Amino acid sequence: MKSTHVGMLSALGMLLVGGAVFAITPAGGFGATKERPTASSDTDDTDDDNRQGSTDGGNATTEGATFSVSNGPVLLDARLGHSSLLAAAPDETYVMLELRGDEKAGGTPPVAALSLVIDKSGSMRGTRFSNAIQAAVTAVQQLRDGDSVSVVAFDTRSEKVVPLTVVNPSTRQNVIQSIRNIQLGGDTCVSCGIEDGLADLRTATAGNNTMVQRMILLSDGAANNGIRDVPGFKGLGQRALSQGVNIAAIGVDVDFDEKVLSALATSSNGRHYFVENDVDLVRVFEQEAASVGASVASNTVAEIELAPGVELVRVFDRQFSRAGSRLSVPLGTFAKGEVKTVLAKVRIPKGKPGSLSVANVRLTYRDLGAEKDATSSGKLAALLVDDKDALTPIDAIVLDRLQRSETATALREANNLFSVGKADEARKRLEDQKTKLSASRSAATNAPAARAGDINKSFDKQEQEISRSIDNFATPPPPDAAAPAPPAGQPAPAPAKPKAQMKRNAAEADAFGF
Repeated sequence: MKSTHVGMLSALGMLLVGGAVFAITPAGGFGATKERPTASSDTDDTDDDNRQGSTDGGNATTEGATFSVSNGPVLLDARLGHSSLLAAAPDETYVMLELRGDEKAGGTPPVAALSLVIDKSGSMRGTRFSNAIQAAVTAVQQLRDGDSVSVVAFDTRSEKVVPLTVVNPSTRQNVIQSIRNIQLGGDTCVSCGIEDGLADLRTATAGNNTMVQRMILLSDGAANNGIRDVPGFKGLGQRALSQGVNIAAIGVDVDFDEKVLSALATSSNGRHYFVENDVDLVRVFEQEAASVGASVASNTVAEIELAPGVELVRVFDRQFSRAGSRLSVPLGTFAKGEVKTVLAKVRIPKGKPGSLSVANVRLTYRDLGAEKDATSSGKLAALLVDDKDALTPIDAIVLDRLQRSETATALREANNLFSVGKADEARKRLEDQKTKLSASRSAATNAPAARAGDINKSFDKQEQEISRSIDNFATPPPPDAAAPAPPAGQPAPAPAKPKAQMKRNAAEADAFGF
């Protein structure tokens, strides 16, 4: 069995799910540059003792606080939170990986299998449904001849509108016509549609483990048939990932269950979208379908082997498995320009002054253009020092990524507080995070010149989302006397504007952690 496949299977053994993805945010996430990371230290001083190793091959050439390598279409940038720590009392620090699909990658375009899973419940009536139909048609038009597509529509149960079909000039129009013939139905069984879509993708990829798989799921309501709870959907997403399927989960309007869609997206390494205006559905579907055709790598797994004495404290926002000191993080498929990150907090042991190994990093994936397996690796080490004046501040890129995770947590916690009527506490939680963001922005002074602008944009984006939430989480107005009272012990339903903000918060939180 090939190394990438072994890594993928091992990464799925003990899944622990964090957050992950997307509210009409740019591919690559916030704080990502459009350029390949440069081979320079945090201070751009290449003569520094802690300079990074950089190579065009598959391994970093030196051991330091940062390194950048590529051995194919996925570029790996790894760094520690602190390049130096006190030898007598070392502290906790961070290991961060930033991976980017090469925008200039060439080779043979991959063959793709796409499953469109569309909500046709009665609540989809009107422009919402017509725009969903047009969005699905647009996605089919994005596929290349030779790709495969299936279309599943669900209400109380699922219906295979288009069984798995290989796209060519004659079948493409048949698929489009079948989509246009979908009729509205009854209730909402989201899991029914997903199960049928996964079955179709299994058929498409039988005997072809390099085919790129994607599911685009659209829903506007809460599941009231089939699987209904978040753990159940999280398990369904994990099952999709074990099959090599990323689920792009799209919620439209304000009545879908954002926790369910977040669980599906994050557990399958897919994107989570909130589409408040159904006119935007076409753009989102088009974007997802285009990214499938732009895929450059699949079966991507990042492994972090902690050095002896180094202890894991926490992995942020991502599912992972652990075997002893080795962490395996499945990252799935990469499109050109797509960025994904891994962030872990570690505890460093005491030691003598000098270089201390912290972690070995290894990235494995299938190079789709070259049709071969690829590996990149390198080593991270910190410098233990006696003099406090020799300590270095936290790496600005790591600090930004850490704050994105903390902002995501604040948005989710504010949602939970507001949903039970604690509007004041929700706003206080957000105000506290806004204060932390301001302090962190001031501390992020050591960014390489090529990344400083992106880090500022990332902090701007976080502050904008926090401020928007504070404004929209005003104290709920008194309940409408004409409206039916909620069940005993249940809070009154939130008005439309805060409900939309809660959906947006969930999707943005996933994006910040991607």
